[in-house]
Amino acid sequence: MLTSSVVLSIIVTMIILGAGIMGLCIFRTSKILTLFEIEADRSSWQIMYRLMIFFLCNYSLLAYLISARLFEWIPLLTGMVFFFGALFVWFSVNVYYRTLNRFLQIQDKYRAAKENAETLLFQLQKVQQSQLQSIHRETMLALGQMVAGVAHEINNPVSFIEGNLGYVSSYTKNLLDLLDTYASVYPNPDSKVINAIASSDLEFIKSDFPSILNSMESGTTRINEIVQSLSSFSRLNETDFKKADIHEGIDSTLTILSHRLNSCGHRTKHIAVIKEYGEISKIYCNPRILNQVFFHVINNAIDALNKKAATSQIEEEETPTIRICTSYSQKNEINIQIIDNGSGITKEVCKNIFRPFFTTKPVGQGIGLGLSISHQIIVEQHGGTIKCTSTENQGAEFLITLPIDESLKFSQS
Repeated sequence: MLTSSVVLSIIVTMIILGAGIMGLCIFRTSKILTLFEIEADRSSWQIMYRLMIFFLCNYSLLAYLISARLFEWIPLLTGMVFFFGALFVWFSVNVYYRTLNRFLQIQDKYRAAKENAETLLFQLQKVQQSQLQSIHRETMLALGQMVAGVAHEINNPVSFIEGNLGYVSSYTKNLLDLLDTYASVYPNPDSKVINAIASSDLEFIKSDFPSILNSMESGTTRINEIVQSLSSFSRLNETDFKKADIHEGIDSTLTILSHRLNSCGHRTKHIAVIKEYGEISKIYCNPRILNQVFFHVINNAIDALNKKAATSQIEEEETPTIRICTSYSQKNEINIQIIDNGSGITKEVCKNIFRPFFTTKPVGQGIGLGLSISHQIIVEQHGGTIKCTSTENQGAEFLITLPIDESLKFSQS
């Protein structure tokens, strides 16, 4: 049966196909050999390459023996093929094992290098964040010191003016009474006196001078209020955590930012500030750093309103507005809402707004730390929460919650 022509033809065909496959393997292995630059890595593949050539020769010889019906040589050739086949498989498995082992080692080194790089990058970002936060804290402290110094320097001359306005008013009244007495005693003065009275417009001075004094008193009262707001914002001489009035901090912050509220973009419109304060008691907090939070959030609201005005997205009848609401919540907390009708932000930006160094402002106008530090102050130092919700071109709302419980002791990191 094995000597029949059909069977022999099938066997020869299978041998030829095997030889073709082996030829393809030889061609692919020759390509692989060109990829190695080190002789030690190439040696195993060279042995496999030679074994493949040997197999190809054996396939050709076996096909010849079967075609020539020289069957007595086939057992010897088959034994050689099995032996060298086993040798080829051993080399293949060995090369695969070495390649796989080296790949796994490289993979472990890559993973370790990646983790090390990520750790170093995280540490670098942490150091950068810490340095920038330190710079920010020093800047805010310097601002507080400058504000306190300006308030002190203004307070002294204003106190001097305010203290003497009463005497000026009294002296003026006495002088005017004296003139009236003189006029009643001497109703017909000399012509020189009449000319002097006419040239000085005495009647107008008598009616206008008290109004001037009242205006000066109102001005000094307003300056005193501004000085008190500046002192309240800086709070340099106070303990860190204490019971404080949140409304006082918000008002002092608005005073600091009053110059930015006087105009919106290229328009002459002022930014309207609507204060809807609830009747809330003092809470245990650090008022000095809470003022920084109010400063950053309100400052961002002003930026959003200016951006909307600059892009002509504010309608003529629309008034740029910042609304500040305070109220109690049902969880022994107070809520502070700061709402604007500015440009707003997307949901994607809203998710990242408290991330360090994240900013949508052009280069040079912000480094993305104001809201990040505000988040740290509210969450880590006061045990509260701060959230932002916004719709593009319709405005944004910041909701700050602060606990009232005085027994909570917060870390002062």
